[in-house]
Amino acid sequence: RELGRSQGYVLVYVLMALVLALWVLPGLVAALTPVRHWDLLSSSRDALITAFVTGNLFIVLPSLIESSKDLLARHGLTDPLAKDLPAVIVPASFSFPNGGKLMSLSFILFAGWYADAPVPLSDYPRLLLTGFLTLFGSLNAAVPFLLDVFKVPADTFQLFLATGIVNARFSTLVAAVHTVAVGVLGSAALAGAIRFDLLRLARFALISVLLTAACLGGL
Repeated sequence: RELGRSQGYVLVYVLMALVLALWVLPGLVAALTPVRHWDLLSSSRDALITAFVTGNLFIVLPSLIESSKDLLARHGLTDPLAKDLPAVIVPASFSFPNGGKLMSLSFILFAGWYADAPVPLSDYPRLLLTGFLTLFGSLNAAVPFLLDVFKVPADTFQLFLATGIVNARFSTLVAAVHTVAVGVLGSAALAGAIRFDLLRLARFALISVLLTAACLGGL
């Protein structure tokens, strides 16, 4: 039963990571800029595969910078301001908690449920805020701290290490896509190329909700 619970958490984590990496983040860029969904993934494909295989975001930062520059150039954002912005935005974003790290907060909820010490719904905002701040540091230091803050038994951290063998790969994939998305969106915003089309944004939000519900329901 305990093994089944852990496997279930890993499956949910992997599925949500794929939804974020392959649809939500590229789709958000496509909804706000001229860069198309598939263009973002194809341009950074090699870097994304390397990040997934190695589980290391840092080593692919130069490739992600070049991918962001290439996307901006191919879609007409080639003015002197925009073309060099990814070289500043991407390294700067590396210091902040990315989407992959933020997904790790789901383990606190899982660990609480697993150990019969669930985190109350009213504490979710505090978990998000506290988690965001602690994730500026090491993940392996942040998780035990959060377990202690939310009164979840500390021995569940061993489950985090065990599930991390798989989850870390997908977390790094999400982090890599998140980094490219931040580079493109930040550069486009400073170049004045962000477009707020309510119909496109509504369609993106609707598809994201339906896709997430279908994936979780199917699982």
